[in-house]
Amino acid sequence: RNSGNFAMNEESLRDTHSVMTANPTTLAPDETVSDAVKKMYQAHYRSMPVVDADGSFIGLFSIYRLIEILLPKAALAKHGGLDDLSFIHPKVDQLVEKLQDFGKLPVVDVLEKKKRLTVCKPSTSLTEMLWLLHEGHSSLPVVIVKGKKMRLVGIVSYWDVLSKVATRLFPGEADGKSGEEAVPESSGTS
Repeated sequence: RNSGNFAMNEESLRDTHSVMTANPTTLAPDETVSDAVKKMYQAHYRSMPVVDADGSFIGLFSIYRLIEILLPKAALAKHGGLDDLSFIHPKVDQLVEKLQDFGKLPVVDVLEKKKRLTVCKPSTSLTEMLWLLHEGHSSLPVVIVKGKKMRLVGIVSYWDVLSKVATRLFPGEADGKSGEEAVPESSGTS
């Protein structure tokens, strides 16, 4: 993620802009799932926004989508799905093989599309942003809407919120690193 550390100044925490990580690392729609997984693994990201060449937000590629790919189709069936999956015993090699098959696809084919994602604006209040994080269980892309296009300007995550609060709660002790979905998990992704 191309993020700046949070300055420990007296800025007001009043909206998403004051908490978000600006200019997050992104994926291009034509990058493969394998490339995306490698980037996420190396940086310990849980998700990454996907934007086109113009910077328009297309969707979010996440670890949750990756897990969905690895699950048996029967486990994902909305109606009539299996209640007990204990009889299915895939080996790690089988999961790797399944991921290798999907790995050749462009990331745009398997991401969470913006129609199903919750997004917010930089001006979204902290209370609304916290509610959206709570309900969505994922990072929130921060966008500016112009017509039918959404320009990605940042991302806000559980870690962003914790980091901002921790720098106030424990001045001089918190490391101030930002980002959850596109920041190393060892730094506290959630």
